[in-house]
Amino acid sequence: MRSHPILGLLVGLPVLLLVLYTLGGLTEIGDIGLPTVPLATHLTLPIDLWIRDLATALTVGAGLILLVAPQPTVVLRRLAIGSAAVWLAALGAQLVLTVSEIFAMSWSQLTEEEVLGSLIGDLIARTDLGRVIVAQGVLVALAVVLLFAAGDRRGMQVGVFAAAVVAAWLPGLTGHAGMEHGHVAAAIGLGLHVVAASAWVGGLVAVAVYIGTCGPEPALVLRRFSTIALVSVLVIAETGLLNASLRLDGLAALVTSPYGAIILAKVAVLIVLIGWGSRHRRAIAEGWAADERSPGASSATFHRWVSWEVLWMGAVYGLSIALSRTAPPGVVLPGDRLATGAVVALLVCIPLAVAFLAPSAGRGFAAARRYPEAVAVAGVVSVVVAATWQPSALAATTVGLQVAALVTVALLLGCGIVLVSAIVTSQTAAVIVMAGLPLATWWIERDVAGGLGLGTWSAVLLAEGLVAWAAFGSGRALIRGADALHSEDVPAGPVDRAPRQEASR
Repeated sequence: MRSHPILGLLVGLPVLLLVLYTLGGLTEIGDIGLPTVPLATHLTLPIDLWIRDLATALTVGAGLILLVAPQPTVVLRRLAIGSAAVWLAALGAQLVLTVSEIFAMSWSQLTEEEVLGSLIGDLIARTDLGRVIVAQGVLVALAVVLLFAAGDRRGMQVGVFAAAVVAAWLPGLTGHAGMEHGHVAAAIGLGLHVVAASAWVGGLVAVAVYIGTCGPEPALVLRRFSTIALVSVLVIAETGLLNASLRLDGLAALVTSPYGAIILAKVAVLIVLIGWGSRHRRAIAEGWAADERSPGASSATFHRWVSWEVLWMGAVYGLSIALSRTAPPGVVLPGDRLATGAVVALLVCIPLAVAFLAPSAGRGFAAARRYPEAVAVAGVVSVVVAATWQPSALAATTVGLQVAALVTVALLLGCGIVLVSAIVTSQTAAVIVMAGLPLATWWIERDVAGGLGLGTWSAVLLAEGLVAWAAFGSGRALIRGADALHSEDVPAGPVDRAPRQEASR
């Protein structure tokens, strides 16, 4: 039985809660003499924002596919109406929870003192956030009305999509975009980032729903969406780079802060998603075009790969909400140490993602294939060197800080790409890396106040799992260039050393 494509997005919730918990974002912290934000609000507000963003994506995506499909379907319209209704409910909850957070009032206090309406009125009248939430609610309600009245009329459907897009863009005017420098650029960039992500993620789910309900001309819809997805990815990458540059103190902040580590994790997942789409969507569309009379096999393949792609998209949404709830780092100072999460992202996550996107990168180094164990040892040593050199090499000037960070990023990324070749070649090399990473982590944070905590070991555990997946699990075949559409390229079993040495000669 085929699962609903929306279910894959739910993976973002544990990702969100885990990241926030490791960063202390779900803990009541009270200062003497000041009120404390209740734990219930700490927990439920991020979840509500996550629900809001998923509903945003599904509404925008369904509205988009209603436009590009040759014949809009009732199921798509129901998806748009249902997600818009959830969006409205999430906005209402956001108002209440934001009041609780700003005024540090428990839910029982808001109810007992009967001040909730007054405080919500103050929030709307005095803050951009309150006004944006109300404006979003009006636009989403308009979209719902148009959806009920639209039918097959394209004009109404354009109005639905326009209202949803503007409502999705509006949160860019609030949050970290409200910084003193680069406010306009940050507002526009963040708004476009949200819209592009919503069109990509929600559009993919809507395409899956459309095809799963036997919508006409599936290959045409998929080709049209693939073009939109490509544009969306380019916008996401460009605006993501812009937003990061406005919030971070250069590359130094990227590698020395949890905020930068989350950004690097999002980059890794984005690369994986690009690889997934480029590997499969075009071939599936060509399969439909080749035989429109029996699309069952292509449809089954499409839904199988969409399920995995949506899982990764769900993880991105969890990371995005966690990022929005994390304060950007301050100015980097000489002696600041590398963040373990950034090391894991640069050394393991991004290189594995690149190898998945371009399998030749996972098997392109002859030295790593010939001497994988030695390369694995050198990789672990390079992490220790980078962790030791970075704090001492950070000069007192901004140029010195950024140059040191640039060298560190290049060293870790280069080392990670070579390590991929080693661990997919030799499982012994993978074991060496898995044994060395905890030791290197201990070295990085051995004398850091508050170091070696849950966040640190969560990042290490993620790295261990990815290395094991690449060396012992299905990742071995994927990185070596195999996929469901080209199974003839998959080795039948582990690659033994004799053929590998023969090939290297």
